[in-house]
Amino acid sequence: MHGGGVAAAMAALALARAFGRLGVELLWVDTGDGPSAHTALTAPPDLATFHRLLGLDDRALTRGAAATFNMGQQFAGWGGDDSAFLHAYGDAGTPFASLPFLQHWTRARHAGLGVGLEDFCLAAAAAKQGRTGGLADSATRQSVKTGWHVDAAAYARLLRVGCVAAGVRIIKGQSVRPIPSDDAARLDAVGVDGETIAADLFVDTRGTLIDLLDNDEMVPYASPCDRLLRASLAPFDPLPLYSRVAAHGAGWTALTPLADRTAVAFHYDSACLSDDEARTALGAMTGRPVHDAAEMVEGGDRLRPWIGNVIALGGAAGTPPPLDGAELLLLQLGVAQLVLLWPLDRGAMPEADIYNGELNGSRARVKDFTAQHFRLNGRADAFWSAARARPISDELAAKIELFSARGMFAHFGHEAHVEDGWALCMAGHAIVPRGFDPQILSVEEPALMREFQRQLGAVAADVRAMESHAEALVRARG
Repeated sequence: MHGGGVAAAMAALALARAFGRLGVELLWVDTGDGPSAHTALTAPPDLATFHRLLGLDDRALTRGAAATFNMGQQFAGWGGDDSAFLHAYGDAGTPFASLPFLQHWTRARHAGLGVGLEDFCLAAAAAKQGRTGGLADSATRQSVKTGWHVDAAAYARLLRVGCVAAGVRIIKGQSVRPIPSDDAARLDAVGVDGETIAADLFVDTRGTLIDLLDNDEMVPYASPCDRLLRASLAPFDPLPLYSRVAAHGAGWTALTPLADRTAVAFHYDSACLSDDEARTALGAMTGRPVHDAAEMVEGGDRLRPWIGNVIALGGAAGTPPPLDGAELLLLQLGVAQLVLLWPLDRGAMPEADIYNGELNGSRARVKDFTAQHFRLNGRADAFWSAARARPISDELAAKIELFSARGMFAHFGHEAHVEDGWALCMAGHAIVPRGFDPQILSVEEPALMREFQRQLGAVAADVRAMESHAEALVRARG
């Protein structure tokens, strides 16, 4: 293992827990890289499940990483007005008459219904009212999933402690020199501070090792914003169950609620806002001067993250999209695939081709999910007009067109987000499908209105029965 921060620690811990008992020896050359000051991470619900492999429970996260529960992400001002919508981690309504709820909602919207799709979503309603937790007897019968907001540096330390407990040998090594084998597509060893360390497999989160073997051009990935400033505010009281992504004239500001502070990430385009202007704007928001240098947001994606006996993870594999918890989601997918495809032969590693195909496919679909927000924004600013005009993949164009036409979704390989998540976002961006499944007309309008009233009442009843965020955190801390 070569690198530092969250990516190296997560990969080392996952591999140690999966294969350490089978005799696999793991050495982590810690380069000291780590999250920058004020950084917070959004962990989607799938990562909460992955934590079980890592041996991290709610108590460890809440006590050791200032973690709060995460039930979604709010987008504010992306429509060009004061509106906001919540991409919640749950069902967008309950199916009725054996047909998807979205189809009934579309029909009703055309008939004049003024209730938004997210109002029928238990997860969204609960998050907005600060309520969370599962119910033994749900009136809605809807699923509600939770992830985490975590302090990035504390999370990395927590993972590192887990590595030590799992038997990972950790040495420090700022300067690491890859030593290639006679086969140009493999490494024999690495040199670390005068010591030569041989291994059968190398995992690289920094990029130094994979760069030696990779002759492919990196596929450019340009975020709509090329600059980022970070800061912290006092913690919210009460703590919200979602992060907030608020659009401004030259980008957006993300507010992530942690137990001990609120992490602020001010994204902006340097063509629209200078670094000094950005620091002034962020200082006005935080109430204190900002002197930190802006982070450059640039990078690309590696077509072959696994080459020979070297595997790139995290930033070494590519630049994650800036929204929707994509950084941890892509890292988790990469680590999980490595565990699944752990090589059986130290010489021949045919698993590499499968791994590369899976990771490239997953990365494409995750990027599509984030790209929809920019394509569907309704703002008139020059930055947002340019963001709306950015090229999108054929797959995303097909998803938007089919949803706009009849409230259905085109399916492609390696989907990383569920249909209801897509629906809540597209409806939140003010798309009402032009048509709907004609089978919906078999339901009489009075019956449909009664079902809508029942579902809204069931959502309200379930929310009242849930515990508050504060109560859930107390329970998690033990």
